[in-house]
Amino acid sequence: MTDLALYGTLRDPDILRIVLGRAGGEMPSARLSGYRVAMVAEQHYPMIWPEGEADCEIDILQGLDAGDLARLDFYEDVFGYTRTTISYKARPLQIYLPPEGGSWPKGGVFDPATWAVAHGALTRLAAQDIMSSYGIETAKAVAARLPIIRARAQAHLRAGDHPPAGEPPLRHMSIAHQDTVYNGFFNLIDIEAAYQRFDGSLSDPAGRLILDLGEAVTVLPYDPQRDLVLLIEQFRPAAVVQGDPNPWLLETVAGICDEGETYEQTAQREAREEAGVALQALHLIGRYYPSQGAVAQILISYIGLADLAQDYDSTHGLLAEGEDIRAFTLPFDEAFRLVQEARLSNAPLLLSLMALDRMRAARGWPSQ
Repeated sequence: MTDLALYGTLRDPDILRIVLGRAGGEMPSARLSGYRVAMVAEQHYPMIWPEGEADCEIDILQGLDAGDLARLDFYEDVFGYTRTTISYKARPLQIYLPPEGGSWPKGGVFDPATWAVAHGALTRLAAQDIMSSYGIETAKAVAARLPIIRARAQAHLRAGDHPPAGEPPLRHMSIAHQDTVYNGFFNLIDIEAAYQRFDGSLSDPAGRLILDLGEAVTVLPYDPQRDLVLLIEQFRPAAVVQGDPNPWLLETVAGICDEGETYEQTAQREAREEAGVALQALHLIGRYYPSQGAVAQILISYIGLADLAQDYDSTHGLLAEGEDIRAFTLPFDEAFRLVQEARLSNAPLLLSLMALDRMRAARGWPSQ
């Protein structure tokens, strides 16, 4: 049996339970000489490093067997940490240390209670996502998806930030199971639930497969001086699966919200990446589910005011993400004619052009 020193986020009992697959039990606290723990500057996690006369507070997780260590090794390997043995009071003690030679800007003091309030909920959801891949994928494969894992966790937390239209009566539901059956850039969730019907009776349990995508922002750049909109065009495999003879679709600028971003920051970043456009102001259209029957995703759509004087018929996108995006401008009337003739197949673009049509009338655009 093995004892392990915990100094960072695994001191959170809920995260430890998720990683171990069981409660951690009694964990005596102690001081570990020769090491310091602090937050990494502008990050959501602490770091440990050797430092002469320093010491740090640890919890000692006792009596770990091979199965426990395998789960812990997998989780820590996602972050690049390696388990090693140090000496503590003349006896061996295991600890996870970051890669040698790494350099992290030191931030403030790491206080577990303060950290839990600020970052605990998101990190717990991310830990569940990570550990759902244990025994299925390598830690390296999961590590490559860590940004989208945390972005998806952020989306789940923000789902309750926006009140529904009206105040619906409270109704009962019962979830029999909710399991991740595929892990990737997007997750596939198998859920079975019963719910209270409108007549008050309880439904039979019903199973569904749900694609979990997180949050994304769409933005339609518009120049109110020149009455131009900027559209993008790109290849979409989903259109191939559907049997569409033309899988190069006209769309708005769009992208997934990164962890820590506001919706407005996502809109600005995606406009730069996909179209080379700097947005001057954002007008919210709405927040909505694009296909709530099978997709867990919220879209937040904007009209973004911009100066579209230069020639924007060019290609953009991030090669690392396999993007090849054509951005180009159209007069609003020409773009809206595509709506009137039912020639567009991208829902956010349809919604955005219809919303812009109303905004133009209400705000007196184009400006004279």
